[in-house]
Amino acid sequence: MAGLLDTSEYTSRPFVSMPVEYNARDLIIYALGIGSSDPRYVYENHPEFAAFPTYPIVLTFKGEGCSTLPFPSPIMLAYGMPPLENITVGLDAEKLIEKVAELPKDGAKLRLVGRLAGVHQKGKGALVERLFELVDDTGKIYYRMIDAGFLVGATGFKDSGETYSKAVKPPAAAPAHIVETKTDKDIANLYRLSGDYNPLHIDPDFAKLSGFEQPILHGNCTLGHATRALLDAVAGGDQKRFKSVQLRYAGLVIPGQTLVTEIWQVSPTEYIFQVKVKETGKFCVSNGHFLLTPQGRL
Repeated sequence: MAGLLDTSEYTSRPFVSMPVEYNARDLIIYALGIGSSDPRYVYENHPEFAAFPTYPIVLTFKGEGCSTLPFPSPIMLAYGMPPLENITVGLDAEKLIEKVAELPKDGAKLRLVGRLAGVHQKGKGALVERLFELVDDTGKIYYRMIDAGFLVGATGFKDSGETYSKAVKPPAAAPAHIVETKTDKDIANLYRLSGDYNPLHIDPDFAKLSGFEQPILHGNCTLGHATRALLDAVAGGDQKRFKSVQLRYAGLVIPGQTLVTEIWQVSPTEYIFQVKVKETGKFCVSNGHFLLTPQGRL
């Protein structure tokens, strides 16, 4: 394998701590950007106003920015990325978001502590995985996250580090819940205001250069819609019950299409799910795993 880039130089680096910041307005914009109309997430004076539980994933793009950002953003570049060759486009691949403590609802200045965990050849590209903890200055942990991206076309490197990708197979039985969610045709234009300014999701020319017929929906926007469907179906939409969500992106969503979330209950607090695009019948999310906190812990 002579001549291949040794990516272990990057995956063996220590954790990097970067400042991140958000306010209540950011929480509302995010909730609107995942299609929510629930006053608990879009109205700051509601007695149960709170951050929708998948909000922290946007801090891996936003950092402490309060305006539009270049793509990749400064915080995206802070954790180290090997110079892989022949990349045509970067796509969301897999995500794990685990809540450890409630986010302050009025906003906060926190730290995103992360590192590059693994780089592995997968299909016609590279699966690149990063680990994060969202903490305050005292070290209190609010969230743990795994953010995996797929770099289409990447070549010329050696695998290194860890992989957290796992297969989750749905049961043979019929789903316990099926939730249809119509996405707005302009939802990507709103979602990007939370910090992910990848032109793939708004610029038709860039999308075509990247191999797509038109701009596609952010994977993390699909994640937000799916998590909203899950919470509504099995926990009355109550973010306090949220423990974690993990999924793999399996296909594209075009803004305006309808998401069909199929949910199987494994235990009182554990669910398996997958998401299809109604208009095409194709899966856009697979390997979905969702955990609630026990009701006695509320």
